[in-house]
Amino acid sequence: MRVGAAILGAAAALVVGPARGAGLEHATVEGPALERAEVAGADGAWTHVAWASIDAPRAPGTWRLRLRWRGGDAVEIPHCAGRGRVVIDGAALSIGPGPRVVTLAPGDGTHEAHIDVRVSKYEKRVACSDPVRVGVARRTVHGLSRVTFTSPSDARGGGEAVMFVPPTRDVHRKGPLLVGVHPWNGTPWTYAAYHELVDEARARDVALLMPSGLGNSLYVREAEEEVMRAIVAAGRLIAVDEARTSIWGASMGGAGATTIGLHRPDRFALVVSYFGDAKYDLGGYVRTILHDEAGAKLVNAIDVIDNARHVPIWLIHGEADRSSPVVQSQMLHDALVARGYKVDFDRVPDAGHEGPLVARFARRVVERAATAKAPEHPARVTFRSVRAEDTRAYGVRITRPVRGDHEAFVDLVARGAELHVLRAEGVSALSLSAGALGLEPGAKVVYATASHPPVTWEAP
Repeated sequence: MRVGAAILGAAAALVVGPARGAGLEHATVEGPALERAEVAGADGAWTHVAWASIDAPRAPGTWRLRLRWRGGDAVEIPHCAGRGRVVIDGAALSIGPGPRVVTLAPGDGTHEAHIDVRVSKYEKRVACSDPVRVGVARRTVHGLSRVTFTSPSDARGGGEAVMFVPPTRDVHRKGPLLVGVHPWNGTPWTYAAYHELVDEARARDVALLMPSGLGNSLYVREAEEEVMRAIVAAGRLIAVDEARTSIWGASMGGAGATTIGLHRPDRFALVVSYFGDAKYDLGGYVRTILHDEAGAKLVNAIDVIDNARHVPIWLIHGEADRSSPVVQSQMLHDALVARGYKVDFDRVPDAGHEGPLVARFARRVVERAATAKAPEHPARVTFRSVRAEDTRAYGVRITRPVRGDHEAFVDLVARGAELHVLRAEGVSALSLSAGALGLEPGAKVVYATASHPPVTWEAP
């Protein structure tokens, strides 16, 4: 047996510390990628393929990959969706999710690896983050890593996320961050298997963050807070430009991206939803989580659509989707257009609720996230809050009446040196931070509404 005793976790856990990059170090392999492989399905017949075409359409079931090479001190096994048993030189290894580095016995002999991959009805292909790589093991802060942080939701799978740091990224220099919230039955590792996403992030110097959604949560309050904790934790590990942070997801993650992005519109430069629900149907499985219309309103994107004034939204949906009908994205698109807001909508003929559709647009999602930037002080702030904790956007803070309804709405605009309050509902007071709406503190307030909530300016 040529496999060495050490299996080096390329996705080692860490505790978030004050130093940039502290704990991000993990094992990787420096050396050539294997360009050829063999693939066998249920019939057991091996077929030679180029690794670049390993993600060709495949029937659901278990597929086996076989690779052979000569020499090398170590081999890096990539993360793959549904990756199961890994056998190297006859030794079966239990290595869990994520990329892993395995040391090899010294010498120039021939080595062989078998990787089992369970292809799901959702993925319909062998999806792996990178090719198998052979060479010399070394330490790095770049690439895919599992990160951990303190979370009150540890018992539900919180306190962990997956990060990808591009090889060109200086962890001390602020740059863009793309947050991917996972789908139903997904994990923080789900999107790490999409080489299209990882490749483009590598090419465009975009860091990726993939947090835990606390299982099948529909990104209700606790799961949304978990995503935000992960973003804070990422900012402690590498320098992040908060104005260049974007969020995306597919299915439950697509709905979650719009929910989180519109609850906190000033935190995100771009929101992308693949086949996510805009308004949940309580006649289905979601009732056990959301319970009633009041619970659904807390996560329905359509109910906070007003907040998208300065947040570009991109909707991608297959017209043959039977899990989340395309009408879900259509209604969100139409509501945004009716308000004159920025929205792109790709309706894809013959595409269903599936991973290949995610992969098809993944590079473009990263491309847009690389240049998207949120405005700091827009001249108009429109903000609807359906949760008591959502009280601030773009430097405008709302205060509700003590016994008021949880829903509140304000629409403010700077006209010259004046602050015009166009609408204010469910609000007892407003306070503005220095620079909000581009105005000077103490600006004259003009009310165009019957409600006249007092306006104060916060100290710088």
